[in-house]
Amino acid sequence: MLNRWRVYATWPYAFVTVALWLSLHHAGVHGALAGVLLAAFLPTQPAPAAGPLLAQAATALAALEHAEKELKERHRASTGKGDKGKAPRVDQEPIWDWASRNLSAASDRLLSPADRLERMLAPWSAYVVLPLFAFSATGVKLELDLSSAGAMRVLAGVVLGLAVGKPLGISIASWLAIKSGGALAPGGVSLRQFLGAACLCGVADTVALLMADQASLPGTLASVAKIGCLLGSFVAAGLGTMVMVARPPARSAG
Repeated sequence: MLNRWRVYATWPYAFVTVALWLSLHHAGVHGALAGVLLAAFLPTQPAPAAGPLLAQAATALAALEHAEKELKERHRASTGKGDKGKAPRVDQEPIWDWASRNLSAASDRLLSPADRLERMLAPWSAYVVLPLFAFSATGVKLELDLSSAGAMRVLAGVVLGLAVGKPLGISIASWLAIKSGGALAPGGVSLRQFLGAACLCGVADTVALLMADQASLPGTLASVAKIGCLLGSFVAAGLGTMVMVARPPARSAG
């Protein structure tokens, strides 16, 4: 309904998402689905009428230019009377705050609601929410018990899946997509850089920890799988860093 009404402000979508999250939570459904639905329904295109926004930005820039000219004229007039001080700066005038607010508002509205919300939430999501979720909601315990049957196989499987399986799958799928014409190779990216990025994709996110928690492994194997996610992430990060920073062999002059 908000999409049909062409609502491009983000707060109505955030309000509906909070209500949906509460409803899913009380219904016994995982609340993460509310975020998935929000991402699916947020408009990915900016407001269609860009003319008023461009006019708002042009008015703010013209006001700054006019204020700067006036300051320079007043400074020339004052220096002619013996005042040799520095010329006043336009960024110290009240017009600067007014113009900066208008320019910021115009630039924000030129972005789609999805882009604005992503920029606003990205630091909080990456540095606060995800680490807290990974180590609290999934119940990660920093202890490793390999005494139970199959524990070593679970640990090795998770580590190899992240450090080898994910980079290999990403590389093969990308190669097939490029060869079939369904995708284009990124420009200015060498094969070494691409493989290094594929290795870095093996760094487990919270989904891997959630899957380890939801796999219904018997006994302490769930804890072993979560530790495997952490170990596999360190291995994948190390491999990706080594591939990215490694210098290609020098070619012989002959």
